[in-house]
Amino acid sequence: MRTPAEPLIPAERDPVKLRRTALTLVTLMIVSAIGVYIAYMKLAERQASDETPSFKGRIEKNFKVWRQDESEGDLAEMDGEVYVIAPVLFSKPETWKHTREVLERLSLRYAGRSDFHIICLTVDPEGEPPAKLKGYAEQLGAKLPQWWLGATREESVHKFLKNILKMEMIPHKVDEEWVYDGTLVVIDRDRHIRKGTVRTDKRARMDAPFDFEAAAKWDAEHPTPGDPTRVSRDLENLLQHVIDHVLAKPVTTK
Repeated sequence: MRTPAEPLIPAERDPVKLRRTALTLVTLMIVSAIGVYIAYMKLAERQASDETPSFKGRIEKNFKVWRQDESEGDLAEMDGEVYVIAPVLFSKPETWKHTREVLERLSLRYAGRSDFHIICLTVDPEGEPPAKLKGYAEQLGAKLPQWWLGATREESVHKFLKNILKMEMIPHKVDEEWVYDGTLVVIDRDRHIRKGTVRTDKRARMDAPFDFEAAAKWDAEHPTPGDPTRVSRDLENLLQHVIDHVLAKPVTTK
């Protein structure tokens, strides 16, 4: 015979204990939140003081061009070396006047290094085929193996610039004139596409594209009193910093 079940009696809740428990939980949540915030701020501080250039991708596939001596060049040959790539229109030197001056200074600055190269890619390979590159190279004083002038199929170079190097636009014609993004890019020993960064405040950084035509235009329209080429000079100094940084690093990936 079963014993009758005792009636269930609701537990008495102690308001004091409940308040104490609630306060404890809230305190733990606040402490945890503060800990996370402090950790985040420390991370942001480290990132802000980190001078390592950021990167926006990697060249995973080979890219072949015909050079100024009509030999075939392959970016795979550059594995373990550092180089800059500049999209240009050789027949319109006025469209990349300031970029050219920067490249000339780079060629002198790193003249003694066999592991640094400059690659100028024409955005109009049909109008500027390999047979014409020799003449352009003579005008520039561009000599192999340091300074390449390259041409390949139009479709190939345009896709390379837009999809791989992440240029702002694919080269195209407007009223029969070529329009293209002439930003310089730096490629490190591991084929990473490097870019410069600048601080906007103590903790934030932003990308600084190496567009020297845009920098010169800004200087002309917004000159700094007593220092009319300040933006262009600062951008070139940043470019040299990035190149020096990646030249000092060994190959780390295969």
